[in-house]
Amino acid sequence: MMESKIEQLMETLADLVPSELQIFYKLLMKTMSCDWIPVKKLEQQSLVFSLVRTHAGQCVEVAKKILKSMRKIDLLEQMEDSGPRAKKKRFDELLSAEIHRVSAVAVTKDLVLETLNDLKGSEFMKFKWFLQLTQFQRRLPQIPWSEMQFANRTDLVMMMWTTCGDECLQVTEEVLTDMKRSDLVEKLPVQSSRFKVKASVSEAWPELKQEVRYMESIIKWLLEQLDGLTVRDLKDIQKILSWTRCNSPYLCVSSRLLGMEADLQDTVFLMVQTYSHHPVDKMVKLFQSMNREDLVFNLIQSTEKKLYERKRSSSVIQKVALMAAVKHLLLETFNSLSQAEFFQLKRLLYPNSSQTTKLSLTEMVNVMVEELGAKAVEETRKIFKHMNRADLLEVLPETGCGTEIPSTCLDAVKSESPELDSSSWTKVDPEVDRTSPDEAQTFSLRSEAGRFECSVSGLRWFCQEKVAFRYRFCSWDGHMERMESRGYRPAGPLMDITVSTGTMLEVQLPHWVHIEDVPELLDNFAVLHVTDYGDVLEKVARVTETHLTLTEPAFSLWAPLLNIFFSPRINCCNTLIYYQPNKPFLKLHVYLILPDPALKQSIYKDETSGGYEAIKKPHPDQRLKMDCGFTLKASVETAHIQPPQITLRHVSQDPNFYEVFIENPDRKFNLELLQTGSETVWFCEIRKDDYPKSGLSADGGSSTEAVAVKAEEEHFVDKHRKELIQRVSNIKPILDGLFQEKVLLDEAYDRIRSLATSHDQMREIFLCMKAGDACKNIFLSILQENERFLISELKG
Repeated sequence: MMESKIEQLMETLADLVPSELQIFYKLLMKTMSCDWIPVKKLEQQSLVFSLVRTHAGQCVEVAKKILKSMRKIDLLEQMEDSGPRAKKKRFDELLSAEIHRVSAVAVTKDLVLETLNDLKGSEFMKFKWFLQLTQFQRRLPQIPWSEMQFANRTDLVMMMWTTCGDECLQVTEEVLTDMKRSDLVEKLPVQSSRFKVKASVSEAWPELKQEVRYMESIIKWLLEQLDGLTVRDLKDIQKILSWTRCNSPYLCVSSRLLGMEADLQDTVFLMVQTYSHHPVDKMVKLFQSMNREDLVFNLIQSTEKKLYERKRSSSVIQKVALMAAVKHLLLETFNSLSQAEFFQLKRLLYPNSSQTTKLSLTEMVNVMVEELGAKAVEETRKIFKHMNRADLLEVLPETGCGTEIPSTCLDAVKSESPELDSSSWTKVDPEVDRTSPDEAQTFSLRSEAGRFECSVSGLRWFCQEKVAFRYRFCSWDGHMERMESRGYRPAGPLMDITVSTGTMLEVQLPHWVHIEDVPELLDNFAVLHVTDYGDVLEKVARVTETHLTLTEPAFSLWAPLLNIFFSPRINCCNTLIYYQPNKPFLKLHVYLILPDPALKQSIYKDETSGGYEAIKKPHPDQRLKMDCGFTLKASVETAHIQPPQITLRHVSQDPNFYEVFIENPDRKFNLELLQTGSETVWFCEIRKDDYPKSGLSADGGSSTEAVAVKAEEEHFVDKHRKELIQRVSNIKPILDGLFQEKVLLDEAYDRIRSLATSHDQMREIFLCMKAGDACKNIFLSILQENERFLISELKG
């Protein structure tokens, strides 16, 4: 079956000229989320084999999509008609063997992918963890957990084939066996060399065997002692483990516990793997945090009994014990280093990462082992040689764990081209295409050969010929949720770029992230590329303080992305101020947003359509941290500001804002933005000429204006009391928020929760709002967080 598909593809692509083969190859690379690197001489045979290796059983369908996008309708029709009547061609013995090998690889990948598709989400997460343990034991190249954690099933199959090769099917069978999914194992073909592999790490390193046996006994002993725990006890343990601070976000325990829907065994395994140097002490501290002195007593009493081998360890216990033993040994070795030597070790291991400088000894060991696998010991030996620590080299003898993992130590690969400063780029002013008010502006640019930067967007490009292109800023609405589900967040504007003339050899997309807050830049940054095939995550060639670099780009929708685990500081946040004209009072809408031009345009459109006018003021000069709370204050005593706090985050539409109301503005005043629990981060002066169309009239205001002021003084929640009681149904998060802000005390909180209907609960909440506007402001802020669309509708 696969041989016939390969023959069909060979026959079809034979009609493509060399330039068309290059285009086909370029589009094929985009379906694989890979950078396109031009090939001087691209052969039809290698192109077909690449297509089959990457897309296996879907190779013909992918080829059809590519030919359709190339508008090669004749070849597309030929493929549709040729199926059963495809002409047989003679292949020499070498080519036939190669086709058979490529076919076997494709079938293997399809089989593994089909098996993974039978796993539930929690089982798939567990498969990744057990796969990591199995690769570690087999001394295979390790898939770093930071890459594996958010990989989908198709991506994981590609990673497995890259690291496991011909052992891919055997490894899959072994992991499924450890997971006790014998039903899926039975669907796999019988492996003649079942689980027979080269010597494991412990066998290649005899000195480690005793430590592994000790770790196995601890695991089995903990499982036996904790067997009587209730479900509630287990949940409490997992909750406390999830609270544990970790400077390496992708190794955070909570994501694995939640992702796997962990049971007792998974929790013990993960705890021993993470706290290999003192798992029993960690468990005692957990029980103490739970105020379960009875469990502490039982654990301490049973610890006095001698640990012994009760029965032969299961395969998965051996693997967990093996990884824990290696971590323990590395940790003991690192404890012999001085503080300066430990800092030097971190710098040599990860020369381009600032985040690793914050890691503790335990975290550093966890990062090394879970990223490098058994290779971590070899990397440590290299560093000890570099540091002339012969005494420590004796503690870490040769393991023989030679794998083909590229060394990350002492051989850090730097960017092929140096970073150019801003003076190296020629600034170009774009032409603005006139559009209707409902459409985003489109900017057009032209340039000769050279390096250029758009003065509006900061977009940079390098070309060796004349280039003409246009771009526009697009909303993240509809894209942001999909990116978050894949573990990324926006790190720059979303731009739709179309090149009409020429070719760009390099493009640099502007980003707004302070890169010192992000380790391993090339691993944690990516670029979203929206194609006809869907969302593609492109790897970046270089990261600078202001830009992400891509080579040989194929344009459409593009945007910088950042790993969702990081909450970095933003280089230049925007504060937008709008006021309501023709009123005797002053009402301001103050926004704190990321520097997203499309979002600024959307806010401008919404505010001006509602009759508001802009007040232009300088933006914050400091870098503000994402996911932090900020409070706005005014120097006028009569100013009312709500909500009391806003969290800085990227919202694709309808962002939150501060509403500032001053009844009789008669003088200039200051607005001040403070980071919660910190100092002032922004300050501006609002003068009377900033809002010439609003404020106290000369005659003190007419009776109509007085009515307007009185209506404005009625609080929003009072004004819409009936609608809120009838339409708010999700009461629990609102109650929790009011309780946390101390608007509700214990007695009121319990009383309201006990009421039968949401209507009754909301009515009772309103009775608690008699304390004044401060409580109502908090209530409104919580409603905006949990009932955003309802509040927007009522405001509209």
